[in-house]
Amino acid sequence: MSKPFFSVVIPTFNQSNYLKRALKSVVSQKFHNYEIIVIDNFSNDKTRSVVKSFKKKNIIYKKIRNRGIISKSRNKGINISKGKWIAFLDSDDTWDKSKLSKIYEMIKNKNFEVICNDEWIVTKNKKSKKIWRYGPYKKNFYKYLLEFGNSMSTSGSVVKKSFLIKNKIIFSERIDFVTAEDFDFFLKIAKKNGKFFFLHLPLGTHLFHNKSASSDHTKHKASVKAVFKSHIFKYKKFDQDKEKIWKKVNFLLTFEEFIIKLKNNEMNSNLFVKVFCFIVLNPFYSALFIYKIVIKKLMQIYLSKKNIIFQN
Repeated sequence: MSKPFFSVVIPTFNQSNYLKRALKSVVSQKFHNYEIIVIDNFSNDKTRSVVKSFKKKNIIYKKIRNRGIISKSRNKGINISKGKWIAFLDSDDTWDKSKLSKIYEMIKNKNFEVICNDEWIVTKNKKSKKIWRYGPYKKNFYKYLLEFGNSMSTSGSVVKKSFLIKNKIIFSERIDFVTAEDFDFFLKIAKKNGKFFFLHLPLGTHLFHNKSASSDHTKHKASVKAVFKSHIFKYKKFDQDKEKIWKKVNFLLTFEEFIIKLKNNEMNSNLFVKVFCFIVLNPFYSALFIYKIVIKKLMQIYLSKKNIIFQN
């Protein structure tokens, strides 16, 4: 058998019901030159039997103890993969059956290191769904990501394996990066001038539920902040303005927390004062940031007829 074009890496832990849906969405692909690598963190549910039920020769099943660090599982999958491109899929997400075929067509005609497609976003127990539009790609993408945060999805992304090997890029296994390790991964690719392409087609479904790793907003915010801090203060190119960028990041994270708590009716005076003080002390930047939020909102309203929103 020839080497697969795609290696689909699926880390999982005690999510057998979701995993069955994820695997079904892969084996139903119109494009057939792939292998599936399931990395199981020693689940004690029906995970093993779910994998075996597919009876596919191109499914590799490995067990490792990642001790809550999903990066260990993804790195193991990358390490044993044989494909030219690595496609990531979390076990609670799914793909459209045309996902790999459409990505393959892009790879044939374009020269990129990362391709990320849009996704349907579904919250468990809610009937409504929406599309998250990822991107955009900008000149000096590394700095752009540092200023405005992650604009990608792991389950929506495929990465050229040779680029990862050449630049020695893996998922960080730092415990303080857990739930934001994907952001660090994409930052490292951007730092090495990897070219990104955003395919604006919803070729997958991302499920939010209370057992998902990023559902703890406080923990996730701390992880994102740790990633930001690591990159801003270690990358020499930003020595002169790293404090300025760090100030922007703090406002971005505080503002996002402000919006989340406002939506959930969890606002507190301390958070309100922090946002208010930043706006007063940094009027120009605050005005610019809020202007971008307004423009983004107007675009969302325009696209709402198509049920599309931008990812934040």
